Amino acid sequence: MVSTRSVLCLLVIGLWPSLAVGQETKKNKVNFLQPDRTVRYTPDEWSIYRPGLVVYCHHGQEETPLNAFLTVTLKLDCDHEDFNQYPGNTPTEVEKHWQDDQSLFSFNLFASKKRRLVELDPFNQSCLGIVSSGSYEMTLLLNRFDVWRVGMLLFGTLIFFTAHALSQNSLFYYFGGIVLGVASSALIIVYFFSKLLPYRPLMYGVMLGGWTLGICGLQMLYENMRVIFVVYRHYVFWYMLVVGSITFLICYRMGPPRNPRSKQVIQWALQLMALALMFFSTYQRTLGACIVTVATTGYFLSVPIALGRWLLNKYYRLFPAKRRLLTLEEFEQQGIVETAKALDQLREYCRSPDCKQWKTILKLQEPVRFASFIEGSNHLLDEEISEYEARSSCEDVSISEDELDETNPST
Repeated sequence: MVSTRSVLCLLVIGLWPSLAVGQETKKNKVNFLQPDRTVRYTPDEWSIYRPGLVVYCHHGQEETPLNAFLTVTLKLDCDHEDFNQYPGNTPTEVEKHWQDDQSLFSFNLFASKKRRLVELDPFNQSCLGIVSSGSYEMTLLLNRFDVWRVGMLLFGTLIFFTAHALSQNSLFYYFGGIVLGVASSALIIVYFFSKLLPYRPLMYGVMLGGWTLGICGLQMLYENMRVIFVVYRHYVFWYMLVVGSITFLICYRMGPPRNPRSKQVIQWALQLMALALMFFSTYQRTLGACIVTVATTGYFLSVPIALGRWLLNKYYRLFPAKRRLLTLEEFEQQGIVETAKALDQLREYCRSPDCKQWKTILKLQEPVRFASFIEGSNHLLDEEISEYEARSSCEDVSISEDELDETNPST
């Protein structure tokens, strides 16, 4: 027969984890961090309880145009991997996630991984819970002008307004095909492998499992991208070379799309991707929506404006304006203005090093006259001006006599 003491011991042993969790809950701490300030956490090595939850929060900044590209990041400095992270908007939400993780049946394939840099919403309250058995330091980094966010906006704007030209470009077709092939080659292998299976339900199972594992693998690949490119750079190089070559051959065999509707679909896909980049380039969702609206309006307004200019040019070509001939006074005045302008340009050229004055002087009969012209003197002599005026007066007299003869033919 089991004694009362044994039963009590078994109850204490069975309830000890829940009691420990209850003690942890009471010890949960909430720290509201300030920018560029570091908080150090050191666990109690002699504590009989498991490490408790420590919540780090940020109140949020004011939404202003100067903070359009603001980013807030929590930086975790530690020399170990013995920690878990629980994101949330409030300390209560973080604590709920932590308690759900303590459940015996908790299993989340897409749970947040251990990251040393966690980006928070800069304009709303955001929190991050840490459970660690080792010491660490937590710093709140505030970047008021994130270059990557600005790059996203500029790149999205460029893609959006050049999507039509890119959809017509064969080089972009091959480049996009290679990038898409390198990124999705694993899923393509799963698809062709499913074609070899005899039973359709088994094929659906493989497809579902393949896509699920593929998404999980892409998430892990994104989070460990830097480590993979540094440690396994040779394998990455050969993988990209082989898969890229195969994808290029497939694209070359199929050829660029010739159907106008296919090109239109490519253009729309590029523009949707560009609008997404422009919208998510800032955490101010209202500002992001305004940027998307302005870009879309500007794009659709540019088409009618270009069409209007084309129609206007066609109208002027079909119905040109009547040309008015210059009068004698207007012709003489325009000749004086244009001659003075041309002489000034000639003087500037003669003063420049491109003229090579010494070689030019050797070819001239009157180099002194050339030098005086460069210094601002008149290009004509007084005798030449008098001779020109006398000749012009004679021509005017002859023209007037001819006009009189035409008006009086009977005489």
